[in-house]
Amino acid sequence: MGIYDKDPLINFSSFHSNNSLFSFGLSVIVYPDNKEKVYAPIVFISKKIKNYQLKVGRWENSLTSESILSTGSLIRSNNSIPIPQISLSTPNYKKYKILKHDIWIKGGFSHGWFSKGDYVKAPFLHEKYFYIKKKFKNNSALSVGLFDEAIWGGETKNYGSQPQSLSDYFRVITLQSASKSGLPQEQINALGNHLGVWDIVYTKSYNTQNLKFYFQHPFEDKSSAFQHFFDELKALKFPSKSFDGLYGLELSQKKPGLVSSLLYEYINTMNQSGPQAASDSTYGWDNYYNNYIYQSGWTYNGRVIGNPLFTLGSNPGHYNDGIYIVNNRLKAHHIGLLGDLSSKIKYKLLATFSKNYGIYYDQDRFKKLNKPYKYDGGIKQISALLELNFTNVWKNLDIRISYAGDRGKHLGNSDGYLVSFNYNFSNLSRSH
Repeated sequence: MGIYDKDPLINFSSFHSNNSLFSFGLSVIVYPDNKEKVYAPIVFISKKIKNYQLKVGRWENSLTSESILSTGSLIRSNNSIPIPQISLSTPNYKKYKILKHDIWIKGGFSHGWFSKGDYVKAPFLHEKYFYIKKKFKNNSALSVGLFDEAIWGGETKNYGSQPQSLSDYFRVITLQSASKSGLPQEQINALGNHLGVWDIVYTKSYNTQNLKFYFQHPFEDKSSAFQHFFDELKALKFPSKSFDGLYGLELSQKKPGLVSSLLYEYINTMNQSGPQAASDSTYGWDNYYNNYIYQSGWTYNGRVIGNPLFTLGSNPGHYNDGIYIVNNRLKAHHIGLLGDLSSKIKYKLLATFSKNYGIYYDQDRFKKLNKPYKYDGGIKQISALLELNFTNVWKNLDIRISYAGDRGKHLGNSDGYLVSFNYNFSNLSRSH
């Protein structure tokens, strides 16, 4: 959640739930070496009424279906501090009878606030998602989810104040184009910077194991959301342009063991509607997480909101020399392991090999300037994490020791070490 840096910290956390009233969560970070540096990455209050939940504040979001060993969701990972929002959702699936078939459905709707950052006035967040699941007789299930996220409103240095009236909010919700008060491009396209993912997951339960396969496909417009798929099917072609995304295959044991979970994950975001700029004859450059109006892109407090393999940077002459997503075309192989070395020692091992190709826009721009583009041919990077958790070392004291390392020309060579002491003062709260 964007809380760790080179300074030591103390995290005080308290969580409480009372089904008849409400639940709350509070996590406060204090940096002893910098007493002015204090913030709360988690602070929320929620209320459940039957199958519905109303939630206000900041909280960890785990909405999509990837493994806990994943590199991270393509739309809402925990790479950044959570965005403050108001959310109404059905967090658990509810069964409905549709055409004599049992169908499980869940969804959510949120309004949030971005930080001001490089903007003159902070924009808003609109989020909605919908999942439908079908269970089968062989202990398997298939679910399909659709996310729509939008950055809208606010005021930017280049494009001024953006539409943000109540009627504009309904235009954002319903994916309509802007009124005459919006920019010319927004009057053609949907109002706001919309992006999202298709989230598809298949699960099967065996006697001693669970199998899980998932696929997340990102989109920035209707071409990558669905148009490519149907266009290629109509042309009797395999819909190859619709398979940018995150693929995961996880095998987990129902009982703890040396290898409780094993994950292989593959990411490929190389297509992006092709290498040509958008025109009347081609969709062109989806440019995941970037936007010409909201030039900080899909970020919050200087961190990528989605998958952290999409990296930030800057290039002279682009987006006012500001920070944006400089690398969203990549291929990556990722392995995750989780298990028990003993009854009191658990481990987690993550390893990622990525090849990074930058973004189409910068590649084209450097070519026109007759300058070398550092991502030509791809830049290799290896990232790894080893974590050991020692539980109940002394009464309610747990200790976690972690090592993380990077090797490669993309992120450079670096090493990180973390020692964490976790003491649980009561059954109602926990502190770090």
